[in-house]
Amino acid sequence: MKLISSFKNKYDNITYNIYETSNGVKVIHLDNPSTIDFDLSVIHLAGCAFERKQNVPQGTAHFLEHMLLNPNSHYKNQDEINKFEQGTYKRPALNINGHTNKKCIVFEGHSNQEGTDRIFERFKKIYDFPKEKFTTLMEKERNIILAEKSRKVKKVDNNALMYLDFMFKGIADEFTGDTLGEIEDIKSITVEDLEKYYKEQILSNKSLISIQSKEKLDGEVAEKIDSLSQIFNSDSKSSFRDFTLKNVWEVGVFRDKRANGITVYFDYIEKASKKADYKKNVLSYVCSKLLSWLSFNILREEMGLIYNFSRSKTSNLCFKYDIYSYSFTTEKEKIKKTLEEYYKLVYIETFKFLNSKKGQEWFEDVISDYIFPTTAVYEGDKAELIAMWLLEKDEIFNYNKAVEIAKKLRIDDLQEYIKDEFEIPPHIWIEGNMSKSELKEVANSSLFGKKFNK
Repeated sequence: MKLISSFKNKYDNITYNIYETSNGVKVIHLDNPSTIDFDLSVIHLAGCAFERKQNVPQGTAHFLEHMLLNPNSHYKNQDEINKFEQGTYKRPALNINGHTNKKCIVFEGHSNQEGTDRIFERFKKIYDFPKEKFTTLMEKERNIILAEKSRKVKKVDNNALMYLDFMFKGIADEFTGDTLGEIEDIKSITVEDLEKYYKEQILSNKSLISIQSKEKLDGEVAEKIDSLSQIFNSDSKSSFRDFTLKNVWEVGVFRDKRANGITVYFDYIEKASKKADYKKNVLSYVCSKLLSWLSFNILREEMGLIYNFSRSKTSNLCFKYDIYSYSFTTEKEKIKKTLEEYYKLVYIETFKFLNSKKGQEWFEDVISDYIFPTTAVYEGDKAELIAMWLLEKDEIFNYNKAVEIAKKLRIDDLQEYIKDEFEIPPHIWIEGNMSKSELKEVANSSLFGKKFNK
């Protein structure tokens, strides 16, 4: 394998490496001296967003993920798989699993480092499609997936699925709907659909390998990685189509009759960048800390309007864009007042606070947290998450560089960031036990609505 890039993060003591195998497949390796685990994942650009392109029923990607973990040409039955993965007095157990989202199908394996060789052996035997045998297993697996589906509420009662409709319907419908598919979809999937998806999306489309372990990837381990990579493709034969998401004032509502309160999300769309913007990343972190701190002290402690305030960001809902969100929950009777006070907090109180002595001390304290992080809890999927990030990025986020940027930031930088950030029109998503018309009216008549609904 050829080493493409490498850096050691001074703040978590992990060395972040990117290798390339002999057939061009990228391998992301986290050399972590604090672990005794071996974590391996293979990430395939084969999520359910490609089902329409391949003209297969919704739910095919998830069904295929299930089938590939079934008995195949290498294992006669499930008992043989179980015996191979079980631990004994002399060897560690293997934890082998898979999951599917809009963008990817992922297979992952975790064990003590003494299980490394067996994880590679198990993974090589995942990639097998014995059509005749799978035909005999289809109904068993279909029933399992239907049972999994039965645990979920109907789409119209599912806030997450209705949110996807709000954000993507009519623009990129591939990102709407349940990854499992609807019941009629699951019932219609054939072994031919699975075979087609396996050949076109698993074997022929882009794949990445991620590993987190204590040791360097050399010798026999490097040979095993290269051997595994020969199954896959390094290029995106089936890339996702172009589409455009825009930041516009739009209000979506999900009526939840079980809810006591009202939850409001301010969602912002950000074009995914190939390169990391370290300054923007640090400022985004500090901004979210500031709004959380002020919301806690003003909206919660002084006014009793909310319980908590949060910010989240995801790259997993769709290709090409990240979506980040600020949210809070309040009582139904206080929703108008809370929106009014949150508006004042964003556009007035933040600047008053940052221009005060207390605000300057707070700013330095938060920057200090960024410069001097504490030990993080071990994450077995850390390398996998970075690999998923690299499906659309050109580099691993380097915390060393971010810290150097943080050391140079001043309050003026944050104030400029906030001014720009909150001139962006948000998508407003509201969940609560009020009618859609009532909640839309509340949002549109708020100070935010008056500012952006033009």
